[in-house]
Formats: sequence, structure tokens, C-alpha cells
Amino acid sequence: MGLPTLRPPMRKSPNGLLQIAFAGAALVAVGCNANLYDPKLATRPYPESLQQEKVVQVQVVPMETQIRFINATSTSYDNIDVWINRRFVTHMEHLRAGEQIEVKIENFRDQWGQCPQPGGFWRTRPPTPIVITQIQRDETQPLVGLVTVLPPDVKVNSRDPR
Repeated sequence: MGLPTLRPPMRKSPNGLLQIAFAGAALVAVGCNANLYDPKLATRPYPESLQQEKVVQVQVVPMETQIRFINATSTSYDNIDVWINRRFVTHMEHLRAGEQIEVKIENFRDQWGQCPQPGGFWRTRPPTPIVITQIQRDETQPLVGLVTVLPPDVKVNSRDPR
């Protein structure tokens, strides 16, 4: 038996810590960036030929990653398409009288498959402001406007004092 071999003490490499920090930052950047564009989810263009008939008391409340619909009317809407910002659309089976439902923002898509930018802590870009919301009942009837509740920091036009 020989004498044990002495090894120098292990040192913490500053390069190793930098590599770990860089890998963690890359995971956060990739994991928290929502897929806002998917051509397989493309819809149709906004129906420019249909005019808006009226505005009903259905409140649309944008939240961080969802949109809340509050139907304060006595009218139920079935088998409808809901348009936001005259660009993004999603299909809803129903919005019953007195009902309150929440729909994920990423369920709304445009003709290229893009969805509005959601809000939230991990977002990488400013959220898309929701300023106009409409119901489309079919291909021929006029659109129905909804009451969109705007957050206080959203400017509708350049003359808006907010």
C-alpha cells in the first residue's frame, strides 16, 4: 500500500456560475415567450361588408391573459363569432343571458394565425389593447357591438387626454 494521493482543493469557477446563469436566463426567455403566430390557426379576414347594427350591454373586460364577457342582457347568443379590434376572431358556442365567461386571449386569431399580445408579468412586449369588440351571428346579419371596458392607461386616439 502506498501513500494516498493528495489533490488540490476544488475551486468554484466563475465561468461555471456564468454558464448556469446564462442557461437559466435562456430557459426563462424561451419558456415564457408565447407562440403568438401559428399559420395552422389562421382564420378569415374581418367582414368589412357587414355594418354594426347596435351596441348591447355585454361588457368586455380585458385581463392579463383572458377576456371576461359579462352578458347583462336578457338575450342569449348562440353559435357566434366574437371579433376584437376588427382583426382577431374566436368562435363561442354560447353567451347566455346573465352569464359571465372568460376566454383566453390566445384563442383569438387573425387571418395569418397571429393572436393579440397577452399581458402578465412574463410578457416580452406590451399587451395588445382591446378597444372594440363585436359579435357576428352569421354571414349576412349586421354585427352587434359590445361595451369594451378600457384600462385607464389606454389611449383611444391622439386627442384623448388620458
